[in-house]
Parts: sequence; structure tokens; C-alpha cells
Amino acid sequence: MERNEAVTVSDVLDRIPVGRFHHRLLAICGGAWAFDGMEVIIISFTLPVLIGAWGLSGLTAGLLGAASLMGMIVGNWWWGWYADRHGRKGAFQWTVLIYSVFTGLTALSVGFYSGFGLRFLTGIGLGGALAVDTSYLSEHLPTERRGRYLVYLDAFWPIGNVLAVALAWVFLAQLPTNGMVALPVLGAVEGWRLLFVSAALPALLVFVIRSQLHETPYFLARTGDLEAANDRLKAIAETNGEEHTPIEGPITTRPAAGIRRLFEADLRKRTVMIAVAWFAINFGYYGVFIWLPQTVGASGVVGSIYGYFILIGVVQIPGYFSAAYLVERVGRKPTLGVYLVLSGVFTFVFAASMPGVDFLGLGLAGFWPFFGGLLAASFFTLGAWGAIYAYTPELFPTNARATGNGFAGGVGKIAAVIGPILAGALVSRSYLVALLPLAAAFVVGGVVVLAFGRETMGEPLT
Repeated sequence: MERNEAVTVSDVLDRIPVGRFHHRLLAICGGAWAFDGMEVIIISFTLPVLIGAWGLSGLTAGLLGAASLMGMIVGNWWWGWYADRHGRKGAFQWTVLIYSVFTGLTALSVGFYSGFGLRFLTGIGLGGALAVDTSYLSEHLPTERRGRYLVYLDAFWPIGNVLAVALAWVFLAQLPTNGMVALPVLGAVEGWRLLFVSAALPALLVFVIRSQLHETPYFLARTGDLEAANDRLKAIAETNGEEHTPIEGPITTRPAAGIRRLFEADLRKRTVMIAVAWFAINFGYYGVFIWLPQTVGASGVVGSIYGYFILIGVVQIPGYFSAAYLVERVGRKPTLGVYLVLSGVFTFVFAASMPGVDFLGLGLAGFWPFFGGLLAASFFTLGAWGAIYAYTPELFPTNARATGNGFAGGVGKIAAVIGPILAGALVSRSYLVALLPLAAAFVVGGVVVLAFGRETMGEPLT
């Protein structure tokens, strides 16, 4: 009797308890994830410097801030497609190398056009890494722990944010007033250039991926390489000190699917639903966080923005862990939907508490509404990110998983481009006007998930 190869792999993985192999794998995938977060947010701290150095207008500054996000659209779609056809491991190492190298090369940019081009190329690697990393990790996890570990993966993102803050503090805040560093041979070099050079260090992670990681058993089984799939499962079991139960053949191979597969009758509804959720979370998150240094500075209610951003990053971690608990207790759908709605509510709270704002006489102005609203928005937004990364891979079959991840992520990055540009265009009117559409997007995305999503908790990958 013919058996479905993905179910067979899932059966075997479900018999292997989480152990040393999974912890090591999470550390490697999480390291790539943290560096991805660092590379994305670092432009938020360099943008004010570059506005002055290059004489950028509000529009060109917004475009420069969104350049890597534009590249991520291409990266999400292309590398998701590539990973479903040629394997997860190769795509993983190439994407990490691309975003690391082009981040370092951004130090050589001389103006808006070169800076935009290099940030766009950086984004191609960043978007690809996000699509491939989740697919890779999900295809090594037992069903009962898959959601939790995918949220743990996204919990590495604020670590990257904290790294970006630390590097920005070293290379931007601690320099002489002229912003230059005297180096042997090179002479005086702007601090922002050294910041981008230091952010290229994740390239070293490629050597870890090449030497420590292997192709996923799901991908190997799907392409008909039963022997290699069994070898991988055996290695996982032995690393965790468990007995190996081999996959039994014959198996049915499936060719890699394209974008069209995502809109066939059995997948269409979930594809549209999760794409809307990705659009909403990206629109809100990047619209808020790309401009957050300026927003916090304009509020006048805090001191050093660097210490404040460290605190924001620290608060995000319990947001992730709460989502990791809830996705396995109440489900992916309610966790994501409710966290998106609450992200919108608290984004509105801190927007309405900006100086000079008295929205409908609610009396929200002041330090504590601003402080509490921003921290709560950060908590729930990053928890929603963890939930959406746990949810998305489970909605698609193995031969379309990376493509589905990439498509949804690419739609999201379209919104990520629009959000900062719209916020930049509206901020001259007021920060409340700029932030209200972002808060509304969170709420709409949450309602769509709650109304049209399907629960995947406890279901094996197919």
C-alpha cells in the first residue's frame, strides 16, 4: 500500500523526544534569525545621520529606510521558490551570506542611490532567510512541540534588535561630535560606516550552517531519496539518545509546487487569510519601528533612546514566551488573532499620549500612558510575530511550504514598505495621524484571522 511520505516522516519525528539535536538546531537557526533582526532595524539608527550627511528629504529618507524591505519582497518569493526545488540547506546558507556581505558593503555607499541599491540587495538575503529558516526548522520538529519551537525561533529577533542598539550606541553615540573615528592607514572614517562593517559579522555563520546542518528529512523524502531521509532521521534519533524507526516505502514523490498551487481550491482560503495577516503585521510593525527613534525622541518623555530601546527589546521576550505557551494551549489561530488586535489597541494608546494630543478628551497624555502603551504594544506585536511564524508553515504541504512562507512574507513586505513611507508622509501633520492607520491595520489583521483562519494545532505536516 502506498503511503504519504510526509506523514511517514512526521510519524518518525513524533517518536523522537525533543533533545540535544533540537536545542542545537534552534541555536543555529535562532542565531541567523537574530542577525536578520539586527540587519533590518539597524537602518533606524543610521537614518537620522544619513539624512544630515546626504541632505535627504522626507521622501528619500523614507525610501532609504524601506529599501531593504523592498528587497525582502524579492527575497521572500525567489528563495522560497528556490528552497522548494533545490533544498532548504543550500538556500539557507546563501541567504545568510548575501545579507551579511551586502550589509558590510553598505559602508561604501556615497549617497542615496548607492545606499538604496546596497540596502535593497541586503534585503534580498534577509527576506530569503526568513522564508527558508522557518521551513528548515519546522521540518525537524515533532508535532506537539513544533508551534512552541517556532515561536522560540522568533524570540531571537529582539536579541538582534538589542545587538543593533548596542552597535549603534558604540559607533554613533560614543563618537566625538564630528562623528569620525581615526583609523590607521584609512584615516578618519564616519562611525556609521564602521557600524555597517561590524554588522557584516554574521557571514561567519555560513561556516556553521555548512558544517553542522543537513537537508531536511521532509525534503529528501518528498524528492524520493528514502535512504538519505532515513539517514537523517537516524542521526537525529542517535543525537538525542533514542532508537531509530525507519521510514517504510514505497513512497510517493511530489514535484515542487509553484505560486499557482497556493490558490487551488484546498489552499486558496488559507493563503488569502494568512497573506492578509502578514500584510497587517508588517504594515503596523515596520511603520511603527522604523520611525520609533524619532517618535520616542519627539515625545520628550524619556532620556537616552538607546537605554529605552534596550528596555523595549527586553519586554519583547516575555511577549514571545507567552505566545509560545498559548499556541500549544489554546491554538495558533486565537493567539495570533488576539495578539494582533491588542497590538493595535496599545499602538493607539501610546500614539494618543504624545505631547499636544488630547484624543476625544480621554486624557491619555503623559509619561505613563506613553510608556505603558509602547511597552504593551511591543509585547503583543512581537508575540504576534512569534505566533504567525508558528502558524504559517503548518498551512502548506511540504512541496509548497517554503513557497507559501515566501509568498505570505513577500505580501507582508509590500506592506512593510508602505508603512514607513506612509508614516513619514503623515508625521508632519502629527504623530497621532501617522500612527492611527498602523494601529487600525493590526486590528483588521487580527479580526481576519479570527474570522477566517483554521486551527492547525496538533496536526502533522503533510
